[in-house]
Amino acid sequence: MNARRQPATSDAVDRKAPRADAQRNAALVLAGARRAVASKGLDVSYHEIAREAGVGVGTVYRRFPERDQLMAAVLRDILNELIRTAEASVECTDPWEGFTRLLSGLAIRTAENAGLSGTLDAYGGPDIAALRHRLLELIQQATERAQQAGALRDDVDWQDMPFLAQAAVTPGCFLGLPADPARGLRTLRVILDGLHCS
Repeated sequence: MNARRQPATSDAVDRKAPRADAQRNAALVLAGARRAVASKGLDVSYHEIAREAGVGVGTVYRRFPERDQLMAAVLRDILNELIRTAEASVECTDPWEGFTRLLSGLAIRTAENAGLSGTLDAYGGPDIAALRHRLLELIQQATERAQQAGALRDDVDWQDMPFLAQAAVTPGCFLGLPADPARGLRTLRVILDGLHCS
């Protein structure tokens, strides 16, 4: 006769709990890091990240002991999000609508993530380089599709698009006028109107 299966002991439960806890904490830290990076840039301190994540600074160090590791994780998360937007743009049946979604997505993410472009090399590595290459490929595809459809002026290059997206949402102020989000969206609409072949 088989021995009856014993219920899980508290020790076994305790051994499993930290794994779920660790995953939850890692997700909190990454989300907090993204918010902190968005407002402060990639030089943000671990203390500010911990405050945004709602965890102790020790938790941040345990999950990401190396700063480069955390910043690479943030960049990977942002780039993957942009790639999903770009893939949907390329798959859109209307090339101009797809291009508009792409440029808008680039502009919004640029505004949300201070200093993203200038730090891809500093916190990069092969995986970040591969993601960046994939995103650039998709930007090229979306731009050329819109041009081939006669919807996008042909005197611009696909490499202009990240700069145009960034120009729409330049942070800070000029002549004392704040670059608020509503102004950024209006600027983006003006840029898109100027690019569109009606």
